[in-house]
Amino acid sequence: MDKREKEEVFRMFAAKAVKRLQERRTRRQEMLHVPSLDEDIRIQSLLYPEIVECTEIDDSGDPNRADRYAVYLAVVEPDLRQLAVQLKEQGEIREYTDVTDIFEMGELSQIAMEVMRISGVAGDRKVTVVSELKN
Repeated sequence: MDKREKEEVFRMFAAKAVKRLQERRTRRQEMLHVPSLDEDIRIQSLLYPEIVECTEIDDSGDPNRADRYAVYLAVVEPDLRQLAVQLKEQGEIREYTDVTDIFEMGELSQIAMEVMRISGVAGDRKVTVVSELKN
């Protein structure tokens, strides 16, 4: 590949990179149906700092704590954060993330997985080896 071809490949890659960065800054949303509530909820993707927060949670006392926090952050309709404030003021919950107890355990895990999927953390697409290079 000559210098001009390399420069063209780089320009095309740079254009894709800029487009991808812009897409990643836009939150994706989905509607999910929750059978135990017989209600639909709207979730949104998490941004990188929020994903990091979820993965750094100490869950030694509660193995679902990271899922609970991800769902707490991601459910925007109904607004779980607003509901948590209300329920905490009424003494119904101790911590804001306790609002996620409205979901059954299996639903909570499924919602968290869907949040991670639309956030780009989990998914079907796999990086594949195109060719093996020798040193």
